[in-house]
Amino acid sequence: MNYMDEHILSLKNKLNHDVASNNVNTSLSQTAVTDQDKFVSEKNSALRLGDELITLEWRVILDGQMEISVPKSFSLMPLEQAKFKYPSEHRPEVIYTSEDGTANITFNPTETTLAVEGLPEFVEQMADVLRSVQPIRNWIGTEMIVNPSGLSIGMIRFIAAGVDTNLYNEILLFIHAGQVMMGTFNCMESDMEVWLPVAENTAQSLHRVPLPLHPTFEKGADSL
Repeated sequence: MNYMDEHILSLKNKLNHDVASNNVNTSLSQTAVTDQDKFVSEKNSALRLGDELITLEWRVILDGQMEISVPKSFSLMPLEQAKFKYPSEHRPEVIYTSEDGTANITFNPTETTLAVEGLPEFVEQMADVLRSVQPIRNWIGTEMIVNPSGLSIGMIRFIAAGVDTNLYNEILLFIHAGQVMMGTFNCMESDMEVWLPVAENTAQSLHRVPLPLHPTFEKGADSL
């Protein structure tokens, strides 16, 4: 078994449970931080869904290291509800859900280490795993993007059979601190066209929280 195969197998159960339940260089130069701040400040604070204009809000995730823009009406799923909806121990650490609970955005770190250069191959192999374990109704495909903050993201999109209805799934794979991070967006297939702008906004807004350019240090007793 090669190195990549080991990583794929380590994520197989996590991906399977996250989807089925709905039935490396991290340093920032001064220039990078400036560009990112510009992106954050210029990002729209609202998004049009059909005839409705919804307000967006920034949320800090992954131990304060990343930030995303999500609809203000989305809230963190209570633990008891999360245990019911995601009964596996592999449930995501962060679950934002719509008011009616039919659209969800999740994020979870994995134990897989990977260089950014290896992400495209990793995404394709994860896509193969998903096709082998999920009841796919419509395979939409994979895509590699670089979002406005400069983050490389691998995207996997498909529609799978749920308990009562088909579900649209979008999986985001990206590298942070040399580690693979996984995000998902899912909703009912019948609501897919309405919710697609939110899924796109999630990927486009995802960025690292900028490091302070001039960190302050507490003076020691023998400091001059």
